[in-house]
Amino acid sequence: MRTVAVTVLGLSVATLAGQSPLAAQRRSNVLTSEEIQRANVGSAYDAVQTLRPRWLQGPRELNRLPANADQSAHPAGIAVYINEVSMGDVDYLKEIPAGTILELRWLSPFEAANHFGPTEGQAAIIVTLKRGG
Repeated sequence: MRTVAVTVLGLSVATLAGQSPLAAQRRSNVLTSEEIQRANVGSAYDAVQTLRPRWLQGPRELNRLPANADQSAHPAGIAVYINEVSMGDVDYLKEIPAGTILELRWLSPFEAANHFGPTEGQAAIIVTLKRGG
């Protein structure tokens, strides 16, 4: 009986330990409407800047531009999609009221290319709006 209890306890701990990194990884690439609401921010940009500032850094490769390159032509190497439609760069997030957001999801350049096709190495932030929002 004691062996069964130790085995069950061991399996429970292993299961919990195995779920923690996965949950943390999922949480870092997704912002839910509940998280955004708790942050009490005004726009999608404010939500990202407050809760996931690393999303705004963009791919490192695109941040290594030559000294004479026009920095404004490459804002951060991040494309914004609303309900799967390309809307431009991260500045568009400033136009989206936080209360209309169901979810924000960050995709790496590789994930963005797999999802949307060639993206010129840009990462992506996908905004899913609430119905009617």
